[in-house]
Amino acid sequence: MPEIRLTVDENFIDNLKKDTGLDKATQVTSEALTLMRWAVDEVQKGRVLISTDEKGGDARRIVMPTLEMAKARKMSKK
Repeated sequence: MPEIRLTVDENFIDNLKKDTGLDKATQVTSEALTLMRWAVDEVQKGRVLISTDEKGGDARRIVMPTLEMAKARKMSKK
């Protein structure tokens, strides 16, 4: 398994741990990478990522340059 070393603001990680109830920065990192893998898979399937309020209103598209690049790379391989 590869080892990943990151330099991240300590307050940023501490706040994520507090907000999520996770104990370790490695857990936060693992969860973040899992979410990123899912997001890449979804855009490569041609899906659009959207966030809404609990009632399904106020829809906002989730856009990240990295996801757009992943989508474009998938399309160029077809």
